[in-house]
Amino acid sequence: MVITQAETDSSSKEDAAQAGETLYAQRLKALLEPACLGQIVAIHLPSQEYFLGRSFLEAADCLRRKYPAAAPGEVYARGVGQRVVIRARTPRVKGT
Repeated sequence: MVITQAETDSSSKEDAAQAGETLYAQRLKALLEPACLGQIVAIHLPSQEYFLGRSFLEAADCLRRKYPAAAPGEVYARGVGQRVVIRARTPRVKGT
């Protein structure tokens, strides 16, 4: 059996999503709900640190300031108090 890069990437993303949801449910939900409902939480999975923002970009930018080299599969983001999970790739513009 041959495993393709796409299958490996998909598995890594699924693993990160599961790890992020578990961390959220076990540690962050009680801290963030209901005070931060509607905000976005970005979680750096290796450190288990979290960053809040009013938008996905704001939360992700806060995380990237501390962890600029965070790799795919190391970051998980979701809405606080929502079942919807956000997955996006955002380009960074240099010099703005």
